[in-house]
Amino acid sequence: MTIRRYHFIIFICLFFIIYPLTKVYESKISFSSADFYLKSRNYRQVALTFDDGPHKDFTKAIVDILNKYNVKATFFLVGKQVEKYPELVKYICQNSDSKIANHTYSHKNLTLLSPLQIESELLATQELLYNISTSSDKVINYFRPPGGHFCTKVVSVAERLGYKIVLWSIFTNDHQRNVTKRDILQKIRSSTNGNEEIVLLHSGSNVTLECLPEIIEFFKNNGYKFVTVDEILEDETDNGVGLWQ
Repeated sequence: MTIRRYHFIIFICLFFIIYPLTKVYESKISFSSADFYLKSRNYRQVALTFDDGPHKDFTKAIVDILNKYNVKATFFLVGKQVEKYPELVKYICQNSDSKIANHTYSHKNLTLLSPLQIESELLATQELLYNISTSSDKVINYFRPPGGHFCTKVVSVAERLGYKIVLWSIFTNDHQRNVTKRDILQKIRSSTNGNEEIVLLHSGSNVTLECLPEIIEFFKNNGYKFVTVDEILEDETDNGVGLWQ
């Protein structure tokens, strides 16, 4: 089996010894360990991800655009937002092939919490997702730590609960106050250079909504197949068990 370069980011505990948290945001990590493998593919894949939702003004519109182009994505949802807008969670699940995943309950920096608090953040959100979604197949056991901040303590809790931590390979800066449509598109074009990409976008940004059609068209024109996070991270190890399981 050939070891291939991952252009998305899954971190293992040793990462924290090598890379400080301040460098997480735009790091692209190349894994050379024999524990990391990709299935042989003859096509490119991209996973669009949307954080911090559901958002009352933008989530439905995002889903509608995805449907228009017949593509899917992964929504990393915040528990407090899920409680406020359960109908939008149902809309994602009922009206698209997209998946929903965990972005904690209150969007706190997990490295500042105790293991018990971290567990509560994850379990409370996952329970909400399962209860509100129309199908358990729509909920995946992946979570993205707010801000990309995590440490061995967070990894330990995630591993014990059976969650996989996933970040991104392309950080669009679409959450910045003064970011423009041109900025986002240029960032994506200049950062895309692998057969597998995970793109970090945000659910509460009007400029993201405006440029989403062009983002989709860019990846389609460059031969990418749109998949969800669990599909792009369909990795194998020597014993056939995925990471963090």
